Amino acid sequence: MIYSIPLMVESIASQIKTVWDLQVYDSPTQQGITPPCFFVFLMPSDSRDEIDKRTFRNLAWDIVYVQERNAVDAYRILHEVAEQLQELFETLTYTDGTETIIQHTHDINISIEDQELHFKFRTSARVYIPEDEVIMQTMEGDNVEVEN
Repeated sequence: MIYSIPLMVESIASQIKTVWDLQVYDSPTQQGITPPCFFVFLMPSDSRDEIDKRTFRNLAWDIVYVQERNAVDAYRILHEVAEQLQELFETLTYTDGTETIIQHTHDINISIEDQELHFKFRTSARVYIPEDEVIMQTMEGDNVEVEN
């Protein structure tokens, strides 16, 4: 299985689209958006090396829900979206296109800032990063040849 940040963003967006038929963006844009919509941002995250070419990735995410400014019942709608996101992201269904796994989310934080809902959470995974081995087949110089 391939574990990458772009595929994580796609998996998060796909999960959002199971509930809402809204646009999901992965980068900030000032023009051309039609609220309501979602944004998915990677927040400051960390990783640490472990034994046997493994890395522990602790990724932080911020799903931002944007609606029309000063909409009627704006905060009621934001509270409803927050509740739905909390239920939806108890786990994250991650796929690389060939395999699918369920990841637990943790450290959920919900806030409303400048009439936008921020739903933050973390995902963690141990990742094995294989190294390409370079096997010397021939050596030049002094007419010496090495074979496997």
